[in-house]
Amino acid sequence: MGNPSLVLVSWMVAAMVGVGVTVAWAWPFWVVVLLGAGFVGVAVWMTRYTWDQTRENHEDVMASIRQLQQLSGIDEAKVPRVVEPDAVGGHIQRLVMNVKQRMTSLEDERRKILAIMENLVEGVVAFDPKGKVLFSNASAHRILGLDANAIQGRSVWEIIRNQEMAGLVEGCQELEWHERRHAEIELHPPVSMVLEVYALPFPFSNQKKACVLVLHDVTELRRLEQVRTEFIENVSHELRTPLTAIVGYLETLVDEPSLETPNNRKFVHIAHQHAERLSRLVEDLRSLSEIEAGKVILRCKMVPLCEVAREVEEIFQNQLAKKNLRISNTIGSEFNAWADRDRLIQILLNLVDNAIKYTPSGGTISFQALHLGDQRVSLQVKDTGQGIPSIDLPRITERFYRVDRARSREEGGTGLGLSIVKHLLQLLGGKLRIQSELGRGTTVEVILPVSSPNVSTKTL
Repeated sequence: MGNPSLVLVSWMVAAMVGVGVTVAWAWPFWVVVLLGAGFVGVAVWMTRYTWDQTRENHEDVMASIRQLQQLSGIDEAKVPRVVEPDAVGGHIQRLVMNVKQRMTSLEDERRKILAIMENLVEGVVAFDPKGKVLFSNASAHRILGLDANAIQGRSVWEIIRNQEMAGLVEGCQELEWHERRHAEIELHPPVSMVLEVYALPFPFSNQKKACVLVLHDVTELRRLEQVRTEFIENVSHELRTPLTAIVGYLETLVDEPSLETPNNRKFVHIAHQHAERLSRLVEDLRSLSEIEAGKVILRCKMVPLCEVAREVEEIFQNQLAKKNLRISNTIGSEFNAWADRDRLIQILLNLVDNAIKYTPSGGTISFQALHLGDQRVSLQVKDTGQGIPSIDLPRITERFYRVDRARSREEGGTGLGLSIVKHLLQLLGGKLRIQSELGRGTTVEVILPVSSPNVSTKTL
């Protein structure tokens, strides 16, 4: 019944046999004609019906072939649109082989990815759109202290009861594909540790968003940082009192009339200079340790930038005169920032001190300000000094980093000024930008908010 030609021939033979029988039995002529026409009509109808069925089946086969082509990754332009019926079987067999090869390749890639994920130091946990665990690697099991079977298919609240981590998973639904969220989460007993967690979305079925958490155990790192901070704080505190006494006695000796011998006065002067330098270093270390330990109390209010710049300018009048430097303040009265006045002055003192040290005689230091249009203001400190090489700019705010170590020692710098500036600006909700060109000078931008938060006093 599947071959139209065979159906037609079969019914034509049946018609001829029927006509022959009627003739042999001497039936009337009209009966013979009627019987023959009936057989032929049935043959034509059956042939047409069989042909339609065959065509539909062929179209279904071609649709399946096109699906196999997509699965096998074959370029449709390289495959004929119509395949002869006799060649369909061979064509399907080739497509099946291509699909098998593609599936084998995908399985190999999956095993490689799993091997990489299992050997990562960071823990990786993937959640479906409902917040259930899809995948977790060995590091995640180690960090969370859970067995692999205890994690699979469970929610973040069942794995570990932490509101911040659950919030990161739920918040992935609101993120764009290129966005990610970061948080440092402190877990409490029975699992006590500090985790650095990154959350980012990935596509799931039906255009839904799933979530991946990357967990990095920073417990030991934070412990060492705490030890370092406490050590610096204790050392700076213990050194501060004897250094104050040493500097005071040396200042007295410098003015002592009995030290008229040139060498004696020279030696005392050198000792006094280095004692002051050591005292500044201890004071900077103490300031930095207080900032890192969260002991800084901010009393923020609207601060006129023009007045702050003028106050800093007056503090440095003697040093500016000694180096024959000019200072200009073009900040208008309309520029204000929401900040702690004392901390802002401390920031500008560090910046101007650096500018004086590295600007040659006859140079200029200037204060400028401009509105950025997004509820922020930029306070700029510009100088015409020697400039900073571009290779050093990314590290210029690191502790004790110096571009020119020999000159820094000669000028008496501690290498902590810009680090203190960066940390203070982070507390104030601001940013630090540094632009410099060798031989032409440096511009340091202090970016601060101009609107006040709900609370004007903040302890960090």
